Amino acid sequence: MAVAPVYQDMLGSDFNRLHPNVAWRYSVDSTSGVAQIASGIYESVYTNTALSSMFFKHYSNRHALPAKSSRMVPFEQAQYCYVDELGRECLAVLREFQYTTGPKNVNSLLVSGHDGLVDYFGDGPELLYPIEPSVTKAGELLLESGPLRWLGRGPKLGMRGPFATQMKYIEGWDERHQRFRCDATVNNPVLGEILHFRGWFTAVDQACTLQQIPDEAWPVNLIERER
Repeated sequence: MAVAPVYQDMLGSDFNRLHPNVAWRYSVDSTSGVAQIASGIYESVYTNTALSSMFFKHYSNRHALPAKSSRMVPFEQAQYCYVDELGRECLAVLREFQYTTGPKNVNSLLVSGHDGLVDYFGDGPELLYPIEPSVTKAGELLLESGPLRWLGRGPKLGMRGPFATQMKYIEGWDERHQRFRCDATVNNPVLGEILHFRGWFTAVDQACTLQQIPDEAWPVNLIERER
């Protein structure tokens, strides 16, 4: 089976409309033998206080959500590509928020599934988002999700109506400052914005074999469910 980077596979010819630097970011696949290491500043990290602090504590401990609101948070991000046991091309994203109270991680695994892209968040993983990628007129990568699915115990239902939770992520190139910009938000029709993290970063490729990919890049459980 031919291998292609997860976004290039889904975007097809639209991938060529990405800004060249954004296209470079996402041209790596499991055969490339590199990881991509980024560092920068999240100028704003926000978690909605209308939700229980225990909710954020639980999911931040499971590396699925940011721990708390803050400003000017340094972060590092590493991206690794591999093929999982189900033969799916995967892009693992390991983020470390360097809060003054100590580092916290938000990890996700983007999978080129049988019916499209799916993003798993957390160590378990804990959460599932179906992802629809597109390219903006400015050449930015835009990711919009379907309704959040919970992967914990209990009914495996999409959260709909007043419980619907959807994610939007946009990444582009800042010509003036010669760096990338990113903006991730999660919204609910009742509570409005549940969380966001937005800021800037620079990135470099780094040689990386399959054996050098860290354990954290693989979820604890192999999840076949994609919707």
